[in-house]
Amino acid sequence: MSGSPATRLRLLGILFWMAGGIVITFAWMGMAELAYVDGQMPYLVSGGAAGLALVLVGSTLILSAAISQAAEHTAQRTAALLKLAADEAADAFEAERKSSESALKDAEAEEKTEAKAA
Repeated sequence: MSGSPATRLRLLGILFWMAGGIVITFAWMGMAELAYVDGQMPYLVSGGAAGLALVLVGSTLILSAAISQAAEHTAQRTAALLKLAADEAADAFEAERKSSESALKDAEAEEKTEAKAA
C-alpha cells in the first residue's frame, strides 16, 4: 500500500466495515434458515457480535485516520505560521538595524558640522 498513513488507515477501516457487513449478512442468512429461536441464538450471538466488533474496529480506524490527518494539517499550518513569524521578525530586525545605522550616521554628520562651525 502506498500513500499517507491516514489513507492507509481509512482503507483498512473500510475493509473492516465490509468484513463486518459480510459476517452480519452470513449470520442473518444462517439464522433465517431456522424457524426456532433456540437454533437462531448461536447465529445471532456469534455472527452478530463478530460483525459488530469488525464494524467498530473499522470505525475506530477511520476516526484515527481523520484525527491523524487533522493533526498533520495542523502541524503543517503551525510550521508555516512559525516560518512567517520568523521572517517578519527578521525583516523588522533588519529595518531596525538600518534605522539605527542611519540615525548614527546622522548624529556623526551633525557632530562634524558642529565641529566645523566651532
